[in-house]
Amino acid sequence: MEDLGKSFPAAEGMVEAEEGAKPKHTNEFCLNCGTKLEDLYCHHCGQKDIPRRRTMGELIENFIGSFYSFESKFFRTVRFILLKPGFLPLEYTSGKRESYYHPARAYVFISFVFFLLFFSLPDGEEETEKPMSKADTEEFNKGMEQMRKGLYQAGLESAVVDSIYQASVQDSTEVDLVYSLGNDKPTIKKKQNPNSINFSDIEYKTFEEYDSVQNTLAEEERDGWFTRLFSRRAIELKARYKEDDSGKRFAEDFMSSFSSQFSTVLFYLLPVFALLFKLLYVRRDFYYSEHLVFAIFYYNFFYLAASVYLLMSFIPYVGGIINFMISLWMIAYLPIAMKKMYKQSWRKTIFKFVLFSFAFMLCLGIGTGISAMIILFNL
Repeated sequence: MEDLGKSFPAAEGMVEAEEGAKPKHTNEFCLNCGTKLEDLYCHHCGQKDIPRRRTMGELIENFIGSFYSFESKFFRTVRFILLKPGFLPLEYTSGKRESYYHPARAYVFISFVFFLLFFSLPDGEEETEKPMSKADTEEFNKGMEQMRKGLYQAGLESAVVDSIYQASVQDSTEVDLVYSLGNDKPTIKKKQNPNSINFSDIEYKTFEEYDSVQNTLAEEERDGWFTRLFSRRAIELKARYKEDDSGKRFAEDFMSSFSSQFSTVLFYLLPVFALLFKLLYVRRDFYYSEHLVFAIFYYNFFYLAASVYLLMSFIPYVGGIINFMISLWMIAYLPIAMKKMYKQSWRKTIFKFVLFSFAFMLCLGIGTGISAMIILFNL
């Protein structure tokens, strides 16, 4: 937060401009590093020449002035990030940096806000947990009664009908009535929810049982080290989630851990993002650090646009239209920024954008796969 300490209150700046005089020194030497002062700021450490002790009024005045300066610089930077692709990376690489908020600091703040919204805002599942209205309840009961009558007419016993009813209202399963050959009565078949894992499918219950079966096989028929590693982990998870027949609790725990780790994956891919651009524009006169600045600014845009998208999802009618426009802008933003930053023809820019998208998605898939395996072995 060094920028906050380098700002003037608005009133102080206006008075000094009208007087046309150089501000007087409060101290002869810098209170921070002891260097002899030549101006309002120390040329050695940058600290402002302020009195050693501050009154409450002066403290409030400086706080308001610092906030005003931060707000002005930050929101001006945000506006350029959202609406002018490639503008801020060019400004930064040309040396114009003090007028805008530092890209790395902006990244920390903006990404924090995005993931705060991502984990705090309610999702669509909460709507399904709300109680049904009276009319919906009556309609549901009528449908269930019709289903019961049909099952009774098919010759099923009341206990079987009740079991079908119980299975049909659960979230994790669906029910099929299967007629087998030679049997005029249907049998119940439950289909597993694709979003859950059925631990009952795991054949072995203990390591000893698994090892004993492996020892009975010929050497060439035994599981390799990779399969053996996952099989033993599956046995551990089955013991841990032994009461979770549908696998729903495991899926929830896994997705919760994965969501929290996804930000880490994106962060570690930031230098990969810059490296891909270095390879794509190897003949252009750009340092790797300048490609990295371009990547940070794009990450800032992505998190900003995604945050607005999350907020717009809760606005009826208009929110859907705005989110559609945001989605289109998120797709078009990067090639426009590439065109402005690297100054190549649209044909070359689009071609390199496609190459970059393929390569980065491949890296993202590898990163998420590694992250998923790490989570799987740490649950």
